[in-house]
Amino acid sequence: MRFFRCLLGYLLALVATAALLYRLRPEDETYQATLAGASQCNVLIVGPSYIKVGLNTQDFEDEARALGHPLRVCKFARSALRGYEVMHDLAHLLEHRWPKLRYVAVDVTLPPANLGFERDNWFSPRVVQWHTAGALAWVYHFYRQQGLGWKELGPLALGHVEHAAMNYLGVGRLGRRLTQARFLDGLTGSERSQKGPQEVDRVGSRGKLTRPTEAEHDDMVRRLVDRKSRARDHKRHADDDWPRELEPIIRAHRFEPVFLYSPVYETFLPPRTKRPRNPALVFLDFDDPEGYPALYDYKVRGHTSHLNAKGAVIYSQLLAREFVRLDSR
Repeated sequence: MRFFRCLLGYLLALVATAALLYRLRPEDETYQATLAGASQCNVLIVGPSYIKVGLNTQDFEDEARALGHPLRVCKFARSALRGYEVMHDLAHLLEHRWPKLRYVAVDVTLPPANLGFERDNWFSPRVVQWHTAGALAWVYHFYRQQGLGWKELGPLALGHVEHAAMNYLGVGRLGRRLTQARFLDGLTGSERSQKGPQEVDRVGSRGKLTRPTEAEHDDMVRRLVDRKSRARDHKRHADDDWPRELEPIIRAHRFEPVFLYSPVYETFLPPRTKRPRNPALVFLDFDDPEGYPALYDYKVRGHTSHLNAKGAVIYSQLLAREFVRLDSR
């Protein structure tokens, strides 16, 4: 009997400690940078490296002001942000107070089809923190939709459960919290204080990033224009399942959702509702050399599908114009 009382006491203490540590979740630098402007922002844009590299908040705001419609913008961007992590980060951001926020835009250029749960990145703080009870249910349905059998699903399921256990038990959380405490600056020096977890590039093995030659670039643009034109001629659209999964997270806080594709070399078809649903989906498709030719000039392109510094200025200005247009309706 004493054994069971001791076991119960241990479990209660474990649950209480884990609950406390879970509430002490340290914000990493990406959250901190975004939330610093939460009191003033009218537009929040969430996305992967296309937003991280391509959106300059100052250029966006300068363009909006020049158009006579000042808008303040905040961005939250992580390399390879996709899958359930988008839902997790979006929900966590919107838990905070955004008194002037009107629009929440999510870049869905990277589809959730590749979850990004590579073994090399297991148990990193970034991967652990999005593993919640909701994540376990979501990834289970995700893998089943991918047609994985139990033999393949088993090891992955175990990996996800282990990550959720680490998250809820607060493994390593107290140490990360202490490294962010201000009093450590006096002990170690602010220049040596521990920083938050670094960005995790979970795109996978891509080899060396190289910039395409001008001829290769021109060929990719020609093929993209051709594919887009044929898709429009045949009235082809993608399904809207992924944006519609994200939409209620935004509307629950009474903000207007907007979805966008960044200017890359892929053929993304703008989503259309499978059946009539209101309100209509607001979608900005920048993956269109005919609609946005300035974004597909070779001089504004960087490595892979990213823009360079000059391209980022143009993209930021075009984004501002689109949001001014939306806000002026």
